[in-house]
Amino acid sequence: MYYFGLMLSLAAIYMIAGLGATLSLKTRQINLAGEGLIYAGGFIAAILLDLFARVHIPAFFAITLAFLAAAAAGAALMLLCEFLCKYKKADFLLTSFITSSAIIPLIDGLIAGPFRTKTGNLLATPYIIQAYRFKSILKPSPLNAAIFLAIGLCIATHFFLKKTKSGEQVNIYGISPAFARYSGFPNTAITFSTAGLSGALHTMAGAIAVCGTYFTCHSSFYVSMGWNALSAAMLARTKPVLLIPYSILVSVIMTYSGRFALYSNYDFDIGMLIQAVILFVVSTGSFFRRTR
Repeated sequence: MYYFGLMLSLAAIYMIAGLGATLSLKTRQINLAGEGLIYAGGFIAAILLDLFARVHIPAFFAITLAFLAAAAAGAALMLLCEFLCKYKKADFLLTSFITSSAIIPLIDGLIAGPFRTKTGNLLATPYIIQAYRFKSILKPSPLNAAIFLAIGLCIATHFFLKKTKSGEQVNIYGISPAFARYSGFPNTAITFSTAGLSGALHTMAGAIAVCGTYFTCHSSFYVSMGWNALSAAMLARTKPVLLIPYSILVSVIMTYSGRFALYSNYDFDIGMLIQAVILFVVSTGSFFRRTR
């Protein structure tokens, strides 16, 4: 029961971060900042919630403010990457990857230094108080109501892209940016808004991981989350509804491969190997589809 609930809680994180990756892919951009953004979202949420606990802010307002701050930070970082892409001719894929590579050691240093918990030997921020934690709906696992939020966001994004004028413009831009430009679409607004939302969704996924699963931001909690979310988005071929089953599939593979490695005493990370195989299969499949 624990592993089943853990699998679904990770699937929720993959769905939300995968939506961020999907929005970037919709506009022909690949956001490789997922790992760093998830780490940043978790760190910001953990630090703010620890601060709010000291001044006794009610749970609803504390969690809302922490999530808004995390989302704003992620959006700002990706808007910067899009600005460099749009006006300085920088490659979005490269700038997003560099952003992630800069964020991770910075947060590692902050966690190892001024924001490290004073209790225990774990490289982590202080644990958030019980009132700020998402309640488990399947004990003893960390599964919480975030799974319903993630599924709802996937369905809402599907209807937005299919049933609204702005969503149709995003779809058309992804098919042909030149056609969208000649049709008078606000291409700059499309690319900047999707980049900002992509960053915000990734950092929100990190905040959910801290509030619902780990209850602290410990060093390297983010590992493989960003890549798994990108894998699910690529498997779903940028269809938000398909993110639901594919996120669950990736989560099943990662959760139970880790369980198998633990009980079989393997000294290497089977999950990372499986993740590499998934990305290889997806990329080669895309190549052959383009060739045809």
